[in-house]
Amino acid sequence: MNNRIARSVLEGNHKSLIDQYKANLADVCALQSTLIDEILSHVVQELALSDADHTWAKEWISDTATIFRFLRHHRFVRSFALEAIHTTLIWRLNAFRLFVLPSALLHCLPPPICDPLGRPLVFLQLSELLTCGEQTMMDGLLISFDRLRVHIHSLNTLNNEFANREITLQCVFIIDLEGLSVQSVNLKILSWFMKEVVPRYPGMLGAVFFLNYSWTYAMTWSIAKCLLPNSAVARVFFPSREELLQYCSASALPSNYGGALSPLHLIEDPLNSDDQKNFASVASREWCMPAPTTGLPETLHWQPSSVSIPPRSLLNPFFGYPTVASLSRPHTVQQGRRRKRDLLLTLSVLWWRRWGTRIMILLYFLIAVSLARKRVRRVARWMLG
Repeated sequence: MNNRIARSVLEGNHKSLIDQYKANLADVCALQSTLIDEILSHVVQELALSDADHTWAKEWISDTATIFRFLRHHRFVRSFALEAIHTTLIWRLNAFRLFVLPSALLHCLPPPICDPLGRPLVFLQLSELLTCGEQTMMDGLLISFDRLRVHIHSLNTLNNEFANREITLQCVFIIDLEGLSVQSVNLKILSWFMKEVVPRYPGMLGAVFFLNYSWTYAMTWSIAKCLLPNSAVARVFFPSREELLQYCSASALPSNYGGALSPLHLIEDPLNSDDQKNFASVASREWCMPAPTTGLPETLHWQPSSVSIPPRSLLNPFFGYPTVASLSRPHTVQQGRRRKRDLLLTLSVLWWRRWGTRIMILLYFLIAVSLARKRVRRVARWMLG
């Protein structure tokens, strides 16, 4: 467990990231050109996108930091990155279809407040998060991450006006565990977050600081650590408030976390600004339209011209394969590509649904037994020594 913030490690990782960005910037720009000229054109024809959909998708592709993070996540293999971005693009066109846009569940401190490496500081109080309903929580987390991406993009747009400023590629999460019990952890939300959100926003977290950590969370972290890659584990820290204050300085932290700023709830949040609520960014977005009269609060929404049917949905006539249904032409369903890996994935999912629960129970039992044996050995050595 990383009890202290290893500043030298974070600085080394940050420098390596910036060096990779500079070294691969030409490849990122070339990838963006391919995405706009070829991939996006194909998606427009395949899904019959409107001009507003096309503009919105093109703006996302134009986010250089996002495309770089995808390329880096796939070890700078162009073909893998292209396929991942293509899949994510289609997912985005179907995921953001909310008539009432929820508030962001994250709280980002406004610029110029940042960590010593120039990255935005984002707070998450889990006890408040758990007061939301399950669907509200999922929608809020999804909106939060996309607004965070837009915020980083806007920071980079401003940084372009100053030649001596580095690009912002990541942010720092500060997660407060105060008031959270292990029993209240929703594994369904956690599984959904790791499966649906994290792969669509790769490499955005430069570090994660857990505050108010206690021994009651030790078992949960021991299990989670086994499931996470080493690169992710190395970015997780469990500092005390004094250690966090030493790393960030008082001028960058709210008063309820030992800093000199106002309490967190009184500090302006860029993720919940009027521009963010309307999904506005530096480029003009014409796809935001008034919501229809449904008795819901007047807000802004966007609805695509088509929607994808999950491969393993009971409504999918081509079970196991991606399918697209047109919203403008009812009962029109178009089958996607039929690949062997889709079939293998479907068979794997069905197998896991049948045996997954028993396997996880067995896995947790074995981990618990292993940890218990280690503790018994340590106690025995201490007593004998």
